[in-house]
Amino acid sequence: MPIEIRPIEGDEVDALLVADQRGFGGVPLRPDSSRSWAEGELDRTRVAFEDGRIVGVSRTYSFELTMPGGALLPAAAVSWVSVLPTHRRRGILTRMMAAMHDDARDRGESAAILTASESSIYGRFGYGVAAWRLGLAADRVHIRFSTPANGGGRVRLVDREEAKRVLPEIYERARLARAGMVSRPPFWWEQVYWDHFVAATKACFVVIHSDGSGRDDGYVTYGMSMGGPPGSKRELSVIDMQAESSATWIALWRYLFGVDLVDRVKVINAPVDDPLRHVVVDSRRVETDAVHDHLWLAPLEPRGVLAARSYSVPGRVVITTRLPDGSTSTVAVESSEAGTNCEVVAGPADISCDSTVLGMCALGGNRWTELADAGRVEVARPEALARADAMFLTSPAPALLSFF
Repeated sequence: MPIEIRPIEGDEVDALLVADQRGFGGVPLRPDSSRSWAEGELDRTRVAFEDGRIVGVSRTYSFELTMPGGALLPAAAVSWVSVLPTHRRRGILTRMMAAMHDDARDRGESAAILTASESSIYGRFGYGVAAWRLGLAADRVHIRFSTPANGGGRVRLVDREEAKRVLPEIYERARLARAGMVSRPPFWWEQVYWDHFVAATKACFVVIHSDGSGRDDGYVTYGMSMGGPPGSKRELSVIDMQAESSATWIALWRYLFGVDLVDRVKVINAPVDDPLRHVVVDSRRVETDAVHDHLWLAPLEPRGVLAARSYSVPGRVVITTRLPDGSTSTVAVESSEAGTNCEVVAGPADISCDSTVLGMCALGGNRWTELADAGRVEVARPEALARADAMFLTSPAPALLSFF
């Protein structure tokens, strides 16, 4: 039977949820669960049907991506991508990805972003790892901070109702401080955050930090393993930590390592420049469990992506990008004290790469020189490579401290 790719209607959400469950091998939603994320922006779904039955699922959401310098770039956030195991190797994923990218371009979105359940899939569609995530863990008994706590702020434990009011406001401010962060629309919070991550945690707590003036400027949501017999180990797992400043971030770490009846503290999504190892007496006690890909970025329209960010030093570099459809885009990026100017040009490029590599470098999460050494960048003018490294440098390091 022929495969049809189209958006779904409201009365097809139940079938969408079943197909998604089968594609990911997950468990169905609880009867009392919110469906806000499932029902949001149905016009952006791109679902594969065969003989009236859903055999593949994909969709995008209208997000904002924080760029270096703080500008917000409209981006297509790709999610729910799966094909039933009975329909693999039929080109369904390729058709769904093309449909989502066409829709994003029609909406004026120059980038598509995603987090990957399998890291081997998305490079062929033009996605590169723009931001990495760090897994950290430490035994509480060994952690002692090297400097006294800043006495200007305080923390408070809050119930779910207060957290629902306050956390989105803090997150909206915190996401502006680091490239790679994304918006969280209201319909994201209810199903994804509260009904999935938080409700699935047996013992979950929310702590809010406020500065010396009483203004809320950070929070951490965490779970704790349930207590066993005397002497059993208890682990504190960070679900979500956000802060408007590094001082607040460190204050939250101090709080977490001060929680009683905890043997070990861990986080699976810290930024690669997390300051924890720099503020403890013995940095060896902070274990790096993993460094994994997190935010993937596909530059659907390279000029739009490059023009949306600021650059660390003045300079000019011409970049040719090969797109997955075989076309190329050559953009001259010029940064000065007056701002950034990006123009599509016809002249020769200083450096050339495919869109995967541009996605990796667009936020400053990877160095051009590093990828050139790996054979993934062609260099016409060696001096331009060092200049591109300096221009694209981003501080703090890009990170996606969220999930979608």
